[in-house]
Amino acid sequence: MDIEAAKETLPDAPGVYKFLNTRGEVIYVGKARNLRRRVLSYFSRAEDPKCDYKTRNLVRHIAQVEWILTDTEWDALLLENNLIKYYNPRFNVLLKDGKTYPYLCITAESYPRLLFLRQKVYPDAKYYGPFPGGGMLRSLMELFQTLYRLRDCDLKLTPEGVAAGRFRACVKYYIGNCAAPCIGKQSHSAYLEAVQEIQRLLEGEWELVLAEIDRQRQQAVETLEFERAHELKKRLEQLRAYQQRSLIADAALGDIEVLSFVTGVKISVVHHLRVQKGRVVASHTWQFPTRDWEETPYEVLERIIGEIAADHPHPPHQILLDGWPSDKALPEWHNFTFLFPEESSALTALAVFCRKTALSIVEQKNAFLTEKTSKQEATLQELAALLKLPKFPLRIECIDNSHIQGSHMVSGVAVFIRGEPRRSEYRRYIHENLSEGNDFEAIRAVIRRRYEKRLRAGMPLPDLLLIDGGKGQLAAACEAMQEIGLNVPVFALAKKKEEIFSPDRKSPLFIDKRSPVLRLLQRIRDESHETAVGFHRQRRDAAALRTLLLSVPGIGTKCAEKLLTEFGSLERLRTASLEDLCRILGKRRGESLHSFLQHV
Repeated sequence: MDIEAAKETLPDAPGVYKFLNTRGEVIYVGKARNLRRRVLSYFSRAEDPKCDYKTRNLVRHIAQVEWILTDTEWDALLLENNLIKYYNPRFNVLLKDGKTYPYLCITAESYPRLLFLRQKVYPDAKYYGPFPGGGMLRSLMELFQTLYRLRDCDLKLTPEGVAAGRFRACVKYYIGNCAAPCIGKQSHSAYLEAVQEIQRLLEGEWELVLAEIDRQRQQAVETLEFERAHELKKRLEQLRAYQQRSLIADAALGDIEVLSFVTGVKISVVHHLRVQKGRVVASHTWQFPTRDWEETPYEVLERIIGEIAADHPHPPHQILLDGWPSDKALPEWHNFTFLFPEESSALTALAVFCRKTALSIVEQKNAFLTEKTSKQEATLQELAALLKLPKFPLRIECIDNSHIQGSHMVSGVAVFIRGEPRRSEYRRYIHENLSEGNDFEAIRAVIRRRYEKRLRAGMPLPDLLLIDGGKGQLAAACEAMQEIGLNVPVFALAKKKEEIFSPDRKSPLFIDKRSPVLRLLQRIRDESHETAVGFHRQRRDAAALRTLLLSVPGIGTKCAEKLLTEFGSLERLRTASLEDLCRILGKRRGESLHSFLQHV
């Protein structure tokens, strides 16, 4: 639904909303207790001069709004998490770190197996975790394998097949690593009892399981089954030894989710522990920009709780929050209670334990950023000395052109601040009135259009302007700069020999190919090149698609533009449904285009 229509019909109810761009792509997914109030707030905030760049940029790209109503805000949170993972929207930047943590999977087979997985690929299986690292999970799986000797082969075992003697034992039975259920050495019921015991341990029922094993041991002694009693005693001792190495929380706390937030220079971290029946059974770590945490802590908290809930069969009833900003009120949630470390010594100890991991990650990140910043500063200082710049090159901009045999000429500008790309400031320029292949005039046009405006408005100017090209491109840039009164250092970097041309030198300057200065200049040049080439490719594909559409009977210029705006590419147009085409073009022309596309 288009924006104006959506503003009139948005309901005052909980749900999930989706923002779409002109090509019909989902660019943002959010949830709200009141859809109308939340969605309209984006447009009112964007009009405020103090509004952050991300929100203004998002609103500029919104062409349509869609929503899904839910019964409760909790349902909306779960649905939002699923939709973000499905659509991977451009503006949902929080928690999209792409990391996968390991799970212990118990398959839903007649003779279940224990598997180490990083993705939930078996829909009917049971998953435990995620675990904070592969080492911990492998250690636990090794313990279970030693004690219970479950199979790890991929045979399609069934009780009927085992009874019919269809399988043969492998070497693992003969070396004592498997109980050989495949040849009936272990009964089906005994195998399932072992799996159930492992499940109970993974669900935190350690004391109950240990008490049951001890009871079975005593019973075996009374019935003179000394071999079984010895086996049960060994299992009991190994499980108790493993239990003592793991964290034991206060059993009175029951089930609780622990979240510890630690803020870094640029990256902040939240570490999560899941406590069931007084024991830590899983953990996870997320990283996100510190700026997001400072500006929208509620959104960060909601996203994290959404991921926890999506991975948990039941919503948590208690959440221990460590590191929540004291000046921020907590969001209103009715599904659980927020706790704080100061409320009891047990909660304090649990928060300290959780915080250690987050602190260690933040310290590593801060040390890495400090070292990286120091290297960048040194590289920029060396660049200033080599090129004899009048001041430190805090802001560097680079211009490049792209075309094929002169057609669809475009330019791209890359911007680097303190040696790092500032992609939000990259710009692309179209040259429709230039003669084909006039590279020099394209450079002049970009400089006039870009820097005349920035000079008038008092906007930041580059401390170093880099041109992708040679002497001719550099001369064209100097002419345009002189015309508009722009006085900044300008150099050209030629690709073949990596020569650096200066207006003040007749011969080019060569920098050692191993120098970090040359690598920085190459990176800046390559960024501008990719910006220009990518834009050129878009315009070339759009032109080819427009030509193709105009060859379809009944499709004129206006209809072609509508289709380009809606779909953007031939691939998206090919996959469009007949209903979508008829909605845009009408029934007759929609059916004609749909039939035509099936044969293209």
